[in-house]
Amino acid sequence: MEQPTLITNPINAENKDLTFSILLRLYCREFTNWSPYIGLPKYDQVVKHALENSGSDIHLRIDFSTEEIEVYVPVVYYSATGNHLFKPKLIQRNRRNDEVKELDLSSFFELAFKEGRKNYPQWQSIDIESGVKQAIAALEQTAQEYIMKEVYFSDLLLDHLPSSITSYLQKHLENFDISENVQSQLEDLFVIVGILGQKELMEEHLSLNYIYDQFRQKGEEFKAIPDQRKSKIKGTFFSHFAAYDRLVQNMLHYAFFSPDLLLPQIKREVFSKYFEQEKVQISFRPFDLDRDLEMVFEWFHKDHAKTIWKMDWPIAELELFYRTLLPGRFSHSYIGEINGEAIFNFEIYWATNDVLGDYYEVLPSDYGTHLFIATTDKTKKFPALITRSIVEWMFSQPQVNRMVGEGSVESLAALMNKVHVGFKLQHIIEMPHKKAYLNFCIREWYLEKFPESKELINTNF
Repeated sequence: MEQPTLITNPINAENKDLTFSILLRLYCREFTNWSPYIGLPKYDQVVKHALENSGSDIHLRIDFSTEEIEVYVPVVYYSATGNHLFKPKLIQRNRRNDEVKELDLSSFFELAFKEGRKNYPQWQSIDIESGVKQAIAALEQTAQEYIMKEVYFSDLLLDHLPSSITSYLQKHLENFDISENVQSQLEDLFVIVGILGQKELMEEHLSLNYIYDQFRQKGEEFKAIPDQRKSKIKGTFFSHFAAYDRLVQNMLHYAFFSPDLLLPQIKREVFSKYFEQEKVQISFRPFDLDRDLEMVFEWFHKDHAKTIWKMDWPIAELELFYRTLLPGRFSHSYIGEINGEAIFNFEIYWATNDVLGDYYEVLPSDYGTHLFIATTDKTKKFPALITRSIVEWMFSQPQVNRMVGEGSVESLAALMNKVHVGFKLQHIIEMPHKKAYLNFCIREWYLEKFPESKELINTNF
């Protein structure tokens, strides 16, 4: 096994790239106005020219909507646990006048603080101008502490090789003390997971899966650690000016991350089924920006789509949506075909990381979908067969235990279609944009309706 390259001489100018990465990690950990952004846009020439020489196919896009500014950062390594690596370059685009320029850390910090005031109105009275340099210096010192931690765990890893990676993880888990600061110990584990991912020794979601399983086996007193959806942390990025808390997702829930559903690495067909009685072939494939963007733009501007799907945006805005959706890990888009003709679009979402998860006792193995059928020709729609196909494919994935949904109370036909294939309506929830019926489906309910599909469904959850 190839040994990983270690970080050496941590506190010197040679590690300014890592210091920069850690500063941005701290921001991304505490705030959510960012997303990964893939490729170069076709319909936004300003962003295309700004990014085309960065040397990265993935950028971090940070949206400072208060100032109508977006900032792009070239990504070297995108991490499930937030241990990203970036090139030390901040590219600012002003949406008011399309001006593009490089940003220094002080200007970035000021932008970020102004944006943060939306979450913390009490910050309005804080004047940060005179203290920005001191705040950044304090953050850089914090970054050096993180670097020392990464060096320490990298050294331990080098000493451990060529033994198995799981035994390296197990060694750290054996020292986990439930009576000490649990969140701090978890963060150390996540640093280790990030190092393994960066060095391509073990994919992060697999490391997290192993850790999750070990905690579940440790006994009742440890079960709260993998079970909790979110935990509270003390804010760091703006701590020079104010004390504040943030809620962060439980990274251990990546034990239920399905790369086949949420981050497919292929563009070809992922599912196909022929329904003999109806003489219908249904198949679907991951959304392809080059192939599908103009098509769904046309779909979403149809009259029935405007009222239901509500994505009748300018094409540049729609392209932005997909360039930030597709490289993420919480949802993905697919195109469905019926008898070889593109007919429908659906999005899969991981419920624990979706707004729906705030409205019921969500499980990390809950997945949902949003379905849009483009055609209005009733001879081509086959909604029940489409829903069956999606359910069967998703239940073939071992990470999915329950399918969930939030169908509008006004969409009775769509709700009855789901009931037809095994979903059960729960109760009405009041969401910001609609009143909806929460609905669930598990494998057993589906197979009660369609026992002939058992061979297509993974029943070993």
